[in-house]
Amino acid sequence: MDGKERDEAEIEEKAKEKEFENKDKMALANHSFIAVTSDLKNNINKLFHEEIELDIVLYLGLCNGAGWATTLDNRNAILLGIEKIIELNWQSKSQMQALIFHEIAHIWHKTYGILYPHTSSQGEKSIVQLYQEGIAMVCEQILYQDINHYNQNKNGWLDWCITNKNQIKREYLKRINNCEGTQDFFGDWCSYQGYSDVGYFLGCEFIKYLQEKFSLVEIANLKVSTLLQHFKMFAKG
Repeated sequence: MDGKERDEAEIEEKAKEKEFENKDKMALANHSFIAVTSDLKNNINKLFHEEIELDIVLYLGLCNGAGWATTLDNRNAILLGIEKIIELNWQSKSQMQALIFHEIAHIWHKTYGILYPHTSSQGEKSIVQLYQEGIAMVCEQILYQDINHYNQNKNGWLDWCITNKNQIKREYLKRINNCEGTQDFFGDWCSYQGYSDVGYFLGCEFIKYLQEKFSLVEIANLKVSTLLQHFKMFAKG
């Protein structure tokens, strides 16, 4: 066997190992999904005042999204992308639970407030995305019963966010004021100073700041102009 053949054989062997590993992870994700959804009703009563119609689908083929709150056939639905869940290594029961809680939180926001307020500038889009994910994080933590829980907290992520909180706030405000993009604060494929999903931490802190003045339902109905006003105070505090 020459060098090229050995290389090809090694690549094929590694591909087979990866396939078996992914099958095990898929099996664990499915097991976690069944365990979490079986007890979901008892958990979401902490947020919803009445029963809601909700379909949750563990989806093979969503690819680029771990979770997506949407509507299918006029019913609330959550699609969970198993490929992305495995890529993020979120297939354990606790991580699956937090992921589902986060998407349920978006549905709570849509049910009791205004999930998609009108925006007319990049700055307004940035404050709305921070607001949406902040409410979802706060609700996720309520359901998870841990006000410091983040699935993103790996390799010192939360400690770094806490240590750099003031700098993160000021940077986000600067970009809002200058109508600059803030995509690097959201998504595991993006990063701000080497850390992904920093916007989830910042949004959660902003909503907790607003909770000192408003109820969660009131926050879910705030106007964009009010959000901007309060974020400026939050960022400068």
